[in-house]
Amino acid sequence: MGSLKSFRDNIPARHVLCLLLFFGFALAFTLRINLSIAIVAMVKQQTAKNEYHVAGNPCLSTNKSADVSEDTQENSKVDAEFDWNEVQQGIVFGSFFWGYLVSQAPGGRLAETMGIKKVFGAAILSNGILTLLLPLTAHLHWSIILIIRAIQGLGQGVLFPALNAAVVQWIPLEERDKFISFAVQGATLGTVAALPLCGAILAVLGWRAVFYITGALTLVWGIPWILFVYNSPSEHPRISKKEYDYLKGKIPPISTEKPPMPWREALTSIQFWLGCIPALGNDWGFHTLLILAPKFMQENLGFDIAKSSLLSSLPFLSQYVFALSYGAVMDALLERKFPVIWIRRISVIFSHILPAVGLIAMTIAGCNVALSITILTFSISMIGAFSCGYFQNPLDVAPNFAGSLTGIMNGVGASTGLVSTPLAGMLLHTQGSPNGWHTIFWVAAAIYITTSLPYLFFATAKVQPWNYIGTDLKEMQPMSKNGNIKENNKMEE
Repeated sequence: MGSLKSFRDNIPARHVLCLLLFFGFALAFTLRINLSIAIVAMVKQQTAKNEYHVAGNPCLSTNKSADVSEDTQENSKVDAEFDWNEVQQGIVFGSFFWGYLVSQAPGGRLAETMGIKKVFGAAILSNGILTLLLPLTAHLHWSIILIIRAIQGLGQGVLFPALNAAVVQWIPLEERDKFISFAVQGATLGTVAALPLCGAILAVLGWRAVFYITGALTLVWGIPWILFVYNSPSEHPRISKKEYDYLKGKIPPISTEKPPMPWREALTSIQFWLGCIPALGNDWGFHTLLILAPKFMQENLGFDIAKSSLLSSLPFLSQYVFALSYGAVMDALLERKFPVIWIRRISVIFSHILPAVGLIAMTIAGCNVALSITILTFSISMIGAFSCGYFQNPLDVAPNFAGSLTGIMNGVGASTGLVSTPLAGMLLHTQGSPNGWHTIFWVAAAIYITTSLPYLFFATAKVQPWNYIGTDLKEMQPMSKNGNIKENNKMEE
């Protein structure tokens, strides 16, 4: 028993929380992308209905891998049951964001009042249960898929705001960057794992098994989440005294009575909205690439997802490695007194301008598979800088209400999902390949660039006066000359 207690004491409860959040985000994004992979076997080929699909696409006749893809398509006809055109597929993909958009802002307050355990846990587990139901109900009508995906989006909309609620309760200020970076990158790793995992399941067991297996994994995750996660150190029955005393001394006391959200001041704050504008570009570009990358590689380049799923996941694995490395470099710059606002601006250039350049380059890469995959990998990798840029704007302008503001900001960004994927489906249906893909990439590049400019020129990364409404934190915490909390925003502009 003594050795067991010693082993427990050597594993901090907050590290267990971080690890389970990491895998929670990984599973959430696996459930988000699994349909993008399974759909290639679910839907009957539209070649006869879309004259542009093959005849107008020189890449499918040029690339040798197209032959492999055609073989896979031929074999998948046994499983293919649904006669959905490109427009319908775009609506199916976009339906996730119907719910995702709605739950963002309320999810922030819900997580602040109910705690991380119930809100985050219920979101992941409900997503898993709905995933298990999807193959059982899909044959009834395609609108059932829309409803299930919308409810899944409703659940996942609370995840990022809930993360901030956990950080406030559990993580000292000097540990928050590493904690958030590691937890959030579970989303990227989920994408990396989903492509080969779902591709292998699809090739061996068929499209239904993709949903059954990924849904079951969330139920497995739920066991340690229920057993080991608590809303705060004071609620945790097994936290070591050493860790509890450490956190008690490092984390400022948190009132059980939350101050009312200053909605009028927040919603009329220019500095807050300057962070929401690049969220539009990030979500449009990221979700376009996340959802449509497997489809682009298979249908435009003749790339066999099932047989080349490891290579298909390369862009997202590259983003994972880049994001962790980039965050370390930014931390090093902050330690050397580099201004916070310039960290944010450089990061927006990496996360918005460089992917835009890559998307434009995709339109001139032609049928060169290696060059297209290289450019795609570069573009998706650069998105990893977003967590050091505009994404921290709620923490910069109003750390006391960061959870709620993150929900609003994510909701603004998520609204693009209502348009981006249906628009892509319409463009592919009317223009075919490769012209439809070129238009998709040009539109995403233009949105990336235009939404980055206001933040680059006008954002200040300074705490706003309304952050202190209903609190006495301004008197409790030391302030820098520009109004930033020194512990949270160490560098002055």
